[in-house]
Amino acid sequence: MSCPQLKFIFAILLLPFVCSSREEPIVNVPSLGRLRGSRMSSASGRMIDAFRAIPYAQPPVGDLRFKDPLPAKDWQGTTLDASREGPKCIQFNSIVQDGLVLGQEDCLYLNVYVPQVNGTNDPLPVMVWIHGGAFYMGSGNGETDMFGPNYLLDRDVVLVTLNYRLGPLGFLSTEDAQAPGNYGLLDQSLALRWVRNHIAHFGGNADLITIFGESAGGASVDFHVLSPYSKGLFHRAIIQSGTSTCPWALNPKIAEYTRMLANHLNCPSDASRELLACLRTRKAEEIAGIRKHLTIGLGFGMFPLAFVPRIDAERSLPFVPAYPEELIAERKFNQVPLILGVTKNEGALVSASFFVNDDKHMDEFKADPIGIIRYMIQMENHPNGQQMAQLVHDHLFTLQKPYEDQKQQIELIASDYGLFKCTDDSVALFSEFNSQSTYYYFYTHRGQFSFPQMVGVPPEIDLGVCHADELFLLFSSGLLPRLSVPEDLKVSATLIDLWTSFAKNGVPESSHVDGDWLPVEQGAIRYLDINERPTFVNGKMPFEPRLAFWNSIKAANRIVTKDEL
Repeated sequence: MSCPQLKFIFAILLLPFVCSSREEPIVNVPSLGRLRGSRMSSASGRMIDAFRAIPYAQPPVGDLRFKDPLPAKDWQGTTLDASREGPKCIQFNSIVQDGLVLGQEDCLYLNVYVPQVNGTNDPLPVMVWIHGGAFYMGSGNGETDMFGPNYLLDRDVVLVTLNYRLGPLGFLSTEDAQAPGNYGLLDQSLALRWVRNHIAHFGGNADLITIFGESAGGASVDFHVLSPYSKGLFHRAIIQSGTSTCPWALNPKIAEYTRMLANHLNCPSDASRELLACLRTRKAEEIAGIRKHLTIGLGFGMFPLAFVPRIDAERSLPFVPAYPEELIAERKFNQVPLILGVTKNEGALVSASFFVNDDKHMDEFKADPIGIIRYMIQMENHPNGQQMAQLVHDHLFTLQKPYEDQKQQIELIASDYGLFKCTDDSVALFSEFNSQSTYYYFYTHRGQFSFPQMVGVPPEIDLGVCHADELFLLFSSGLLPRLSVPEDLKVSATLIDLWTSFAKNGVPESSHVDGDWLPVEQGAIRYLDINERPTFVNGKMPFEPRLAFWNSIKAANRIVTKDEL
C-alpha cells in the first residue's frame, strides 16, 4: 500500500499542519479561566475564531483508566493556550499497512469554532460533531484529521468537535459493576454538558444545540437520543450512516474480548478487579494495539468491532438501559427533531479492500468465505454464527462464478445488513414513536474525493458513493485541497444549507431543493435523494426489497435476552 493516495491519507493521519494566525482572540469563561485562541478563515474568506484543545474532562489515566470521566479542573489565574489542536486519543490505525498505534491517552479535548458575524450579537446555533471510526479510530481534529470548519463556518453557526476514548480504553467491559463499559459515550456526554454550560461565552446558543455524527459517530448520536445521561443537553440530532440498531453498534459479549486482551498482556482474566488492576499497569499503546492481533484483513481491519457500546445494566443509571428498539417503542428517549440517512454504496468501504494489496484480501476470502462472512454479520462468537453465515453466503453468492466476479455481493452484505436495514428500521420506529419530525435522506452524489481513492483504489475503478463520502463536502482538512468541481460545490452548499437550517429551526431547507423536504410519517416512508439535483421521493428506498432477507439474521444475532439483562 505505497500508492500516492495512501501516502496522502497517511500524512493526514500523522503530520501537524500549522495554521496562520493574525490576532489572537481571547475568551473568558468565568468558572474555568481565560483562553487564547487563533484566527482562521472559512472557504469564502470569512474570519473564524478557533479555540482548540480545550480540556472537558480530567486525563483518563492511571486510576481513572476504565472509569467514568470526571469534569476537567479549571485553570484560573492563567491563560490557556487554545491556539493549536490537541492529540488524538490513542488508537490503532488499521488503514495503513500493518497498522499503527498513534495518539495519547490524555486526549479528552474539544475544539470550538466561531464565525465573526457582522451586525448581530444574537447567540448562534451550536453544532456538535461526533466523529466516526468504528469506535476504535479517528478524532475531531481538522488539521491532523478531516473535520475542519472551513465549509460549515460560511454559515452562522458555532461548530464544536471533540475527542473521546476509543477501542478497549473507551469500551472495555467485564460485564459487571467493576467495568460496565461505554466510557467513550460517557466522554461524549460530558463534552455535551461542557458545551451546554459554557458555549454562551463563545457566542453560542445553549438552548439551540444540534448533535451530528457519521458511522460510529452517527450511532453515538443515536445513543445520546436514547440515553438518560444526555437528556436536556441537545435539541436536534443528525444521524449519518450509522444507528444504535446496527448490528455492529451494540455488543452484548464484550467480556470475551476483554479476557482475550488480558491474556494477551499476561493479566489475570477470571476476576474482574484483578484483571482491571493489572491492565491499569500496562502501557496504553499495548492495550490499543490488541486490534493488530484480533482483526481480519477485509475492510481494512475493521472486523471484528470488538469494543463498542453495550447495554450497561450494571450501572445504577445505565447509559444504554435496554435494546434501542425497546427504548424507542416505549418512548423512553429524548424526543427531538431528527435527520437520518445513508449513502448509496455504504459497503464500498469494505469491498474497496479487494482492490488494494494485490490479491491478498481476495485470497483470504476465498480461503474461508463463511468465516469472514461470520465476522461481517457480527456473529463471530455466536453459537449459530456458522449456520447464519452459510445462509448469507448461499443467498448472495453463485457457486458457478468465481468470487473475483462477485465482489459486489460483499458490498451488499456491508450495505444491506450493516447499514441499510438498521437505518430503515430506526426511521420506521422514530416515525411512529417520536413526537418530533423525522427526516430521511439517501446521499447519491459521487464527488471528486471518495474514500476508496483515498486508500489506494485506482481512480478508474468507480465503486459508487461510499460510506463517509459526504464528509468531504461537509468538512475541510488542512491537508486536503479545497473543493473545486462545480457539482461538488453545489452539493456541498446543499448539504450545509440543509444541516445548518435544521440546526437553526428544526426544518432542513435549501434553495437548491425544489419544494419541501417532508418528514416521514408512520407507515409512509419518504426521503430526499441528495445529489446535484436533489429530489424528494414519496416512496420507499430503492434497497427496500432486499431487506426482508435480513430479518432472520438480525433476530438470530440477538444473543442476550431481556431477561438475562
